[in-house]
Amino acid sequence: MLGKYRIYLSSPPDRNKLVAEIFFGDVQWAEINQERSVLEIEFYPRPDGQPWQIDFSTAIHALIEAKSKLTSRQELT
Repeated sequence: MLGKYRIYLSSPPDRNKLVAEIFFGDVQWAEINQERSVLEIEFYPRPDGQPWQIDFSTAIHALIEAKSKLTSRQELT
């Protein structure tokens, strides 16, 4: 159903390191953080309470791209 996604690297005040925020449309779907020794992902609920319905390959591609952006940025700092 949802296909367009955006990834932003940000530095939220409640985190010590950068995070990768993944949005579908204008709604944040997930966040990958590197606070611990392994990457962790948090999935966010939709504001309307309905479940997310995202094409599998699109969701996986978004996660892989977000990880790549986050880890490549980490190597630069």
